[in-house]
Amino acid sequence: MKIISLFSGAGGLDLGLIQAGNTIIWANDIDKDAVATYRENIGDHIVCDDIKNIDISALPNADVVVGGFPCQGFSQANRLRTLEDDRNQLYRFFYNTIKVKQPKYFIAENVKGILSLGKGEAIKQIVADFEAAGYITSVNLVNMADYGVPQTRQRVIIIGQRVDLGKELRFIFPQPTHSKTGELPQWVSIKEAIDHFPDPDKENNVLN
Repeated sequence: MKIISLFSGAGGLDLGLIQAGNTIIWANDIDKDAVATYRENIGDHIVCDDIKNIDISALPNADVVVGGFPCQGFSQANRLRTLEDDRNQLYRFFYNTIKVKQPKYFIAENVKGILSLGKGEAIKQIVADFEAAGYITSVNLVNMADYGVPQTRQRVIIIGQRVDLGKELRFIFPQPTHSKTGELPQWVSIKEAIDHFPDPDKENNVLN
């Protein structure tokens, strides 16, 4: 699938999507060092600029839009003023990109704390916004260790699917592949993940 990546950072999410067989056709981040890293490791399709300067209508058409947006403006939990809150300009850009470009899917990543902002009202408003834009929206709290990542990193993954997609194109969130205890393979430890790499100190000692 063709993917637009917003708030791309150094490209960790994009790299995984590329490894899964997709193509990132446009990306953006404001941080010069992150963009330099992205270009070195992934490609030159990333634009280094404040996202507020980007013309949404000029973005290429894509099957998927991905990104993680800041959400400080939801802390007041005023569901009537959320999109207008000045602190939500980045969220508004993500939302407007979805609304204008109408990709088949979107993936939004955020911290676990977004679920408790405003006693849960913030996430309700976010889901309501995306549903109003024409998307079936699901919110998934994920512990990355349950999917083979050597880190107990909890993140909220919001998946949007355009309402007109047929059932054969529906995305079903994958079941965990690992667990701390139980019948599934146990969580991967840091030692297991990197133990096959040579110890640089030992190599240096040999050379010396």
